[in-house]
Amino acid sequence: MIRTLLSVGALTLTGLQPAPAHAPLPQDSSTVKNERFGFSFRAPKSWASVAMKTDEGWLASKHLSNKEYFGTDKTTGYTYSHVPEMLCIAFVHANQERKKVVEEESEDGVTTKTTTISNPYKDYEDFLERTYAGGGWYVDSKEKGKHGKIEVTRYSVKVEKLARSGPKRIITWIYHAPDIDFVLQTEVLEGEYKKLRSTIEKSLKSFKLIERSGELLPTGASTPGGIRITRRELTEGTPKERRSKRVESQKIKHEKAIKALPKDWDHQYRGKVLVLDHDQDKWAKKLGDHADLLIEWMNKELSYFGEGEYMRAPILRVCNDSEEEGAFTRGTRTGTTGSYTYVAPGSEIVTHKPDTGWIGGEVDWVNGKLLEQWLLDRNEDAARAMPEWLRIGIVIHVRGARRDGRKLEFRVNEYAREGARLAVSQGRATAPRTIMSQTREEFSSGAGGAGTFSKSAEAAQLVRFLLSKEGARCKQAKKLLETYVTTLTEVVDEIKEKDKGSVNVGDAPKTEEEEDARGKERAERWRQGEQDMVREVFERTFADWSEKDWESFTKAYFKFIS
Repeated sequence: MIRTLLSVGALTLTGLQPAPAHAPLPQDSSTVKNERFGFSFRAPKSWASVAMKTDEGWLASKHLSNKEYFGTDKTTGYTYSHVPEMLCIAFVHANQERKKVVEEESEDGVTTKTTTISNPYKDYEDFLERTYAGGGWYVDSKEKGKHGKIEVTRYSVKVEKLARSGPKRIITWIYHAPDIDFVLQTEVLEGEYKKLRSTIEKSLKSFKLIERSGELLPTGASTPGGIRITRRELTEGTPKERRSKRVESQKIKHEKAIKALPKDWDHQYRGKVLVLDHDQDKWAKKLGDHADLLIEWMNKELSYFGEGEYMRAPILRVCNDSEEEGAFTRGTRTGTTGSYTYVAPGSEIVTHKPDTGWIGGEVDWVNGKLLEQWLLDRNEDAARAMPEWLRIGIVIHVRGARRDGRKLEFRVNEYAREGARLAVSQGRATAPRTIMSQTREEFSSGAGGAGTFSKSAEAAQLVRFLLSKEGARCKQAKKLLETYVTTLTEVVDEIKEKDKGSVNVGDAPKTEEEEDARGKERAERWRQGEQDMVREVFERTFADWSEKDWESFTKAYFKFIS
């Protein structure tokens, strides 16, 4: 499983984890019954019900086989594996979607009623296009018919270009109810389709419509009580107003996550962290306590980053194994702008107990996601504007954090340390004065392969030095990170204030989709104006430094990394 950390720049840090052995999931999911949507069916015997994301109201049910299947690519000899998965998706007809009507009275006394339609997909084929993009999918067959009195459309879809996971067959029946189209989709390896066909068809033929409860039909934007807090509300206003909205947003997210838990999942608070787990109570407690301590460390040691801002207590979801995690996380794909990924703050951190245990890369990845959420809540604009040396350096440092009792220890990244030492011994190490003045493009330009690794290693060691006891003993380094981040924040705020004049009030985003698009546009503007920003931050930070200061700082830094 490839993990991506803090995608705020062109270079993304990843950690490749070995795939753990597949452990059987809980047995017998029994009959699936959803009175809110009004349907029931029998999932395949021994397939487990999988937890669903709290923002996937359109996804009514998800199930995962208790057996893993394997195949081999005849051309490359590569062996791939796959666990069959079944989804039940509800496409609520737009003209029938039951929404809470919002009444608003304007200044002239006229009252208007507003409803919001927020189904994330137009239809099933739009779901296929966005979920299997790049997979070479095509409809092998499509036919209309009846299932009892229900009109149905039957699909057979093939996905052939996802080489690392093997060619797949998707069998789908769409049940056309009066107000909702129910999609029951099963995905299996092509080579296993004949063996599993009867199992799949038993479930498809068991589908029934039942009486609905009358509850509000959930959608991607629905929240308890119909409350919706926009990202704009979370980032604008006074610190006190932002804190109030973030606390409210945190409460809504936590309540939704707990309410949506399957029966065999548990939840508990470890400090401020809400931990949800599936048969991993001991590991979940340990990881939750560690996450709470890491947040406490960031609040104290990096307090100058977004000082006074409130970070929403994260949700840490611990799945039973990597297959369950994969089934949980699959859904809509995140859009990107070039190599800049827009990451929404406040998302759940989804993980599992790995075979590598406490010292492995899975904990590294969780650390990176906690850092990412902390930075984005404290100051999203400054977090996305961080130059490459700071972004890479702080990620690598925090990834190494491990709780030991009530203390936090930071393991040294040996690859980064040895890479920096090698660069120094070979006389190709980058002077800190140079690396701290570089844009992302300059940081990575002309440095392919070992060169890129060397720069990243040096960035990691530079940040480690600035946070170390040795750095605290160096006059020039003692408060340098705080000064640099404070200056970065000031420059970013000035640019943001200047940008306000170019955006009309009428252009303010009105939906989550528009807010996401605005976020992507803003990230692109940061990229384009980065050179001026980095130069300005550097000049202000080091305005009072003499050549002697640079010599002393450089000498102490090279001594530290050597």
